[in-house]
Amino acid sequence: MPLLFRHGPSVAPRTEPLPLPDGPGAGSGPRGHLAAAGGADGTPAVAGPGAAAALAVWPLLAVVVAKSALNLAFASRYGWQRDELYYAVAGLHLQGGYVEFGPATAVLSAAARVLFGWSLIGFRSFAVLAGAATVVLAALVARELGGGRGAQVIAAAAVAFSPLLLGSNGLFQPVSFDQAMTMLVLWLALRLALGRGSWLALGAAAGIGLETKYTLAVVLILLVAGFAAWRRDVLATRGFLVAVLVAGALMAPNLIWEAGHGWISVHWFLHQPASATGETRLQYINNLLQQLNYGVVVVAVLGAVMLLRDSRLRPLGLTVVGVPVAYFLLGGKSYYAGPVVLFALAAGAVPLARWATRRWRRAAVGVLLTGCAVSVAFWLPATLPVLPLHTAIQQGIVKGRTDYQDELGWPALAAQVGRLAGGADVVVTINYGEAGALELFGHGLPPVASADKTFRYWQPAVSGRNAILVGFPEGKAAGFCRGYTLLGRIQMPTANQERGLPIARCILDSSLAAEWPQIIQATGP
Repeated sequence: MPLLFRHGPSVAPRTEPLPLPDGPGAGSGPRGHLAAAGGADGTPAVAGPGAAAALAVWPLLAVVVAKSALNLAFASRYGWQRDELYYAVAGLHLQGGYVEFGPATAVLSAAARVLFGWSLIGFRSFAVLAGAATVVLAALVARELGGGRGAQVIAAAAVAFSPLLLGSNGLFQPVSFDQAMTMLVLWLALRLALGRGSWLALGAAAGIGLETKYTLAVVLILLVAGFAAWRRDVLATRGFLVAVLVAGALMAPNLIWEAGHGWISVHWFLHQPASATGETRLQYINNLLQQLNYGVVVVAVLGAVMLLRDSRLRPLGLTVVGVPVAYFLLGGKSYYAGPVVLFALAAGAVPLARWATRRWRRAAVGVLLTGCAVSVAFWLPATLPVLPLHTAIQQGIVKGRTDYQDELGWPALAAQVGRLAGGADVVVTINYGEAGALELFGHGLPPVASADKTFRYWQPAVSGRNAILVGFPEGKAAGFCRGYTLLGRIQMPTANQERGLPIARCILDSSLAAEWPQIIQATGP
């Protein structure tokens, strides 16, 4: 048998759920018996499938290095993306919360700036590291489920080279950090279900994960519901309370900030504005499957079925099925459900590797993996900026991906505004992309103000009333200034959200502070 599909001697291939062993001191529990003694934090001691196979360190390292090198090779190909400009400025304003993301992203942004200055590659390396952690955790998930060397390598490679992970790790954004934290939470929950985990660790991961991206709450709700339905023994310990307290303590700064700002994040999520990345429900399904890679969807299905069949692991099965369904019904975006689908993919590597014990079956798996590699290569230009910009524009790649559109033209915008801003006291922008670009690339500009998202809380102290408006049409500006004079329009190398918007000069009706409520209203949610 080839080494790739060889399992450790203590893990016998089997297709049915592994029963929990009977023995002295065992009590009642699902599909078997629970040991009377628990962990130090109240975790129930539930016997698992035996000693885990050795971690496939060198193959796993090869996958991580190859994937990370691919991301880093093109990390500065086009430029700073609109959202990255926002997160970069957020790192200059560390606080307990932000309108649509948790404070962990801003902390990482500040760390990137301290370590690398304003280097785009340094900035994005944090996302690449998060991707590497996600890949390692995928292998650990397979190992925890009894998977040997082959299963671990399949799990790591399938997750590492999924369009979802490759594409999201190409940008500094909460999505990458959420993928790593969600995979960590699910891996720790899996260990708890198998009786060798820690509620304390899970509580810490949940608290940090929620500070990274609030969408983790859906995962946690379904996990707790699943444990309450099928594994009450796991919840009936002091460890669960410890986890809740730890997570709550870690969330406290964010909750305090939210309470002091009218629960702005809750309001924003309940009334989200239209987005350039919005999806119909049919697009949601297609994008979720495409981001996973169509070729390995069957592997993720195998993982979900395996989790649902085993009553010990059914809470995780409910989560990997329930999260995509929940976001489908709630109108969420497909990438919100991405992390749990990656977990299902990692789990599915175990039954796939166990099935591939005969030569023809190994050949079939080889064909599957080859097909996936071809698919990744085909979609790569739309996943990472591997093509020169002019080629990507000519072939319609940039037109088809808003992230690419949003990486272009920001330094030129700052230079354009700089040429027009002479004598102005303040520059007011209609969105955070423009504000972030002027903050990072503007030289000698007046103070920059924007009422978009969290920027509204960073209002500069300005006494003068001469303003340059970026992106505001005359009708929207009429509520807070007079003497609107069009100076030019934003020039961008491709058709994006900014191209053609006006740059104008006006006189504020009163001070910036007095007009701020009207500017917020004109800017929108």
